[in-house]
Amino acid sequence: MTEKRKLGFAGAALLVTGMVLGGLFISNWDASIVEKEEHRSITPVVAADQRSLQDFSETFATIAEKVKPSVVLITSRRAVRQAQQRFWGPFEDFFGGRQPPDVQPRPFRGLGSGVIVSDDGYILTNNHVVEDAEKLTVQLFDEREVEAEIVGLDPRTDLAVIKVELDDLPVLPFGDSDKLRVGEWVMAVGNPFGRNHTVTAGIVSAKGRSSVLPVRNSYEDFIQTDAAINPGNSGGALVDLDGSLMGINTAIATRTGGYQGIGFAVPANMARGIMTRLVRDGRVTRGYLGVMISNLDEVVAESMGIENTAGVLIERITDDGPAKDSDLQPEDVVVALNGKVVEDTDDLRNRIADMAPGTVVELEVIRDGAPRSISIELDELPDGDPSRTASREESPNDSPASTIGIDVMDISRQWSRIYEQGSGVVISVVRSGSVAEERGLQRGDLVREVNGDPVSSVQEFNAMFRRFEPGQAIRFRIQRGNNAQFLVGLRIPEE
Repeated sequence: MTEKRKLGFAGAALLVTGMVLGGLFISNWDASIVEKEEHRSITPVVAADQRSLQDFSETFATIAEKVKPSVVLITSRRAVRQAQQRFWGPFEDFFGGRQPPDVQPRPFRGLGSGVIVSDDGYILTNNHVVEDAEKLTVQLFDEREVEAEIVGLDPRTDLAVIKVELDDLPVLPFGDSDKLRVGEWVMAVGNPFGRNHTVTAGIVSAKGRSSVLPVRNSYEDFIQTDAAINPGNSGGALVDLDGSLMGINTAIATRTGGYQGIGFAVPANMARGIMTRLVRDGRVTRGYLGVMISNLDEVVAESMGIENTAGVLIERITDDGPAKDSDLQPEDVVVALNGKVVEDTDDLRNRIADMAPGTVVELEVIRDGAPRSISIELDELPDGDPSRTASREESPNDSPASTIGIDVMDISRQWSRIYEQGSGVVISVVRSGSVAEERGLQRGDLVREVNGDPVSSVQEFNAMFRRFEPGQAIRFRIQRGNNAQFLVGLRIPEE
């Protein structure tokens, strides 16, 4: 019995040992299976991700190949007048006085981009790329160069159409920019710093941006993107992942003059409408309602018994506009135009301006808490009248230089005792906290030159200033009283 019991204990011990060892073996075996299974499951995922990245990369490469032939390099040449310094002899005043300084032409060369929008040679670009050009040259993707003619300009949207006499050109098709969504991938194609057919990528950062152009009474509905855009990209293409034209790259927000992650493009739908009118008529005619408007704030809305700030407040009706003969009244709140909700003043201005004169529009307004509908036939917006652009914030006295915080005037009797008439423009206002104040400009300073070009009138000064872009560095030659002349440099703010 004792021997049998010992054998039984030994067998039990072997059985337990076997079970433990078996368990370890099974566990290791199971672990190896799991490890193999995990390896098998991870490998396809990694491969799938890699394929997705390759497909994504292939998409961008395919778009670039499709778009680049339709984007051109535009070179504009013009001559600007520059006063030449003369040294006066000791008898000059005695023999009839000083003669005006010699004025010699100085060549100026600008570079920009353009997009071919028709196979017979029409090219869409920016107004500031081609404005005042005496000669335009277009370089195609195959490096052919051909002269171009201006078809039409629209400074208020900074768009222009030029034409080359060629056929069978590669056309970039328009997309529907209204369907473009914030966060969607886009590509910018242009010629930054003259580097032909540069391609960059980013996303749509925002839509409906305004207060970008340094042009009074502009019409803006910009697409904001973080695709790298630099000087020379102006007039180039912003495209979606289908390779369709979604915008014309126009401006950048920068403190350095280069890319800082914020670029702006004119939406394709706006650009197409402007282009059609420029090609057809050589100019842009805009609808005119004849009202002054402002955005509705919470306090005003509450005082009028309106629950939210949706809509646009009619502040005043002009004496010479079509709204005067309608039922529209001050303090009406416009909530819809032709059945589509009105978001803000920019939305209403842009949509009215985009309509042809003679169009009958249907305004849905709220008056005394009750809705009503008013029909008005639009007139044509005359050029140069700021009062008819329908915004309380705009002033007829604003000048392009207001972006740096100054107003200028021609030399009047008040200043003629100090400065010779026709020798420059006098700074009449320097706004507190402005770039001009920071750089030391003062009321009464005489601006003789802008970037080396002589100035003789406010009109000439404004024309020069409109050619500059936000972020661009400029210099003024200033005379202060009878003191010697000196240079003041500053950079035009982006906003």
